[in-house]
Amino acid sequence: MNAGTARAPDGGYDYIVVGSGAAGLVGAISARLAGLRPLIIEKSDRWGGTTALSGGVLWIPANDAMMAEGVDDPIEQARAYLAGLLGPDASERERAKAEAFLDHAPMMARMLEGEGLTWVRNRDHPDYYPEVDGAGVGRTLEAAPIDGHRLGARLATLRGVELDVPALTSDQFGPAVLAKTGIGPAMVGAGIMLRHYRDKLRGRKPLGSGRGLIASLMLIVDRLGIPVRLSTALIDLTMDHGAVTGVVLEHDGQRETLPAPAGVLLAAGGFAHNPALRLELQGFAATWSNASRDDQGDALVAARAIGADTELLDDCWWMPTLEVGPDTRALALGLRALPGSIVVDHHGKRYMDEARSYMATGRIMREHGAAEHRHWLIMDERFLSRHIFPDLSPPGARAAMMANGTLKRGESIAELAVQCGLDPATLSATVERFNGFAHAGVDDDFHRGATAYDRYWADPVHRPNPSLGPIERPPFWAAVLRPGDLGTNGGVKTDAAGRVLDGAEQPIDELYAAGNGSGSPFRCSYPGAGATIAAAATYGYIAARHAAKRRVNAPSD
Repeated sequence: MNAGTARAPDGGYDYIVVGSGAAGLVGAISARLAGLRPLIIEKSDRWGGTTALSGGVLWIPANDAMMAEGVDDPIEQARAYLAGLLGPDASERERAKAEAFLDHAPMMARMLEGEGLTWVRNRDHPDYYPEVDGAGVGRTLEAAPIDGHRLGARLATLRGVELDVPALTSDQFGPAVLAKTGIGPAMVGAGIMLRHYRDKLRGRKPLGSGRGLIASLMLIVDRLGIPVRLSTALIDLTMDHGAVTGVVLEHDGQRETLPAPAGVLLAAGGFAHNPALRLELQGFAATWSNASRDDQGDALVAARAIGADTELLDDCWWMPTLEVGPDTRALALGLRALPGSIVVDHHGKRYMDEARSYMATGRIMREHGAAEHRHWLIMDERFLSRHIFPDLSPPGARAAMMANGTLKRGESIAELAVQCGLDPATLSATVERFNGFAHAGVDDDFHRGATAYDRYWADPVHRPNPSLGPIERPPFWAAVLRPGDLGTNGGVKTDAAGRVLDGAEQPIDELYAAGNGSGSPFRCSYPGAGATIAAAATYGYIAARHAAKRRVNAPSD
């Protein structure tokens, strides 16, 4: 429906959802199925939020797809895993939030499947902390790719609709990068491209990853008749006797107040692209975020204004990020784990296991000064010629990065060091030492390639260690690597029902939050692939069901 003209079923709304990412759409769907009359508002003229720009996967232990395949994943194992990640100093409230996630995530996924969403399971993806008791493999779900034209007129306002990329599932990313290395990956890569061009010839708009997930959710939203108002910003929350009663909105410069007797769900993301808030709350303004540009903290500001408490504001969902240009960046996933690359600091020294999870790696980079100084991804010609990276493989992409000064080239390691402003002797010694580890197959410094996660993004046919390869074939390359993020992971403080809490840890009646604008149920950890979206969607579900129960028991209007 057009922004500003939406009308809810039965003549009104009783539950206002702020944001159109996974948290908001799942929250609205859950509310409608529980008997509420939700309205979704979205500040941007595009819907989908950061979810539409993401990999679109959800980390859900003990999910129905695992059970159907006979995979035993006792919930006790996931409970032990999360307990290990939360740590012994976690509060009772924080433990309760994690427990609520484990209890409700499979139910949320089951509900969406019942409404027509088709789940695909990644059977091989390991959890991000395989050394922690209870870690598992294959707990990640994603929506099956779909034809975007099923959305009808709604397709035109999908965030990222202009992208013309194959609709991949998460287990195809690795083989696509390795398509030059063997017949198996080559066949996967060829199949991906053949399906993509076949779909286009048939007049389809293939959507996968985050766009596929968010499109599948919007199909449900539209079928249930849930109104969506784009270009409509949250300005304020209205209150009466300590309870939230509605919202103040702005569209085309005009403000209006809408009542929300069943509650308001804040699902508008975090504050990744608000430099003032990041400086105030995190102590730095230099960022390389991959979140939606509209991730400005509007909901956080409105909630703080009425006394909402906050938590985990100093942290992010960290992601090592290539600085492609002044306003362009790219995720660094397989780049860090595949044989033939290392990361060095501004002194030319290695300082970590590059193949660890992006959350752990990005945090280490931030702590090691990669925001203040340029750190470099060092590669040789064999590495770049053997693997396919959309942001580095095309000659035009390399030329653009070299023109921007974010990619350097040298015929020797010493020459490359000079190009990067590094000490040639230090970088040469670093590469020589690493090459010794690569030939031996054991990283004595940081144990790269020793865990299941390290090996997941590596080259399975490379020996003796799938993640370790020497850097020795000229020319040599260096790309600027920064501690980017996928968004902030702290915000308003919430309880296990998704209710927003005040400074005394008491619920602010009728106010809920889910997603990156609220404190993560995993504290500062990132349990596995899709933990961010899974937490967002699950708490959208939990909050809506809680609001619906309160509404049923409320006196008549």
